Amino acid sequence: MKEHLKEHLDEVAEDVQLDTEDDVYFGYFKVHDTNKDGYMDGLELLGSFSDHRNQKSGEGYTEEQYERDLKTYTEVVDITLKDFDTNNDGLISFPEYIAKVKRHGV
Repeated sequence: MKEHLKEHLDEVAEDVQLDTEDDVYFGYFKVHDTNKDGYMDGLELLGSFSDHRNQKSGEGYTEEQYERDLKTYTEVVDITLKDFDTNNDGLISFPEYIAKVKRHGV
């Protein structure tokens, strides 16, 4: 995971180090906060699954599989927002994110 994250971080933020567990969490958050507003919204969460989908696309990935995965990803985004967004503003801040992952080891 760390190497994969490092590849993405090099594209968006060269100044982020991955020396500690907190650094890795911050790096993941920063990579997926694509509009750089300091929050992850539903579209950014959905986009975080695109790597997984893109890896499958070269392996005979069918439109039916894509639709099924998209439905699953959308459900996971809804669950994630409900679980992580503690102030119910529709966004996940880094403090909300880090509190949840540290509490539950996500």
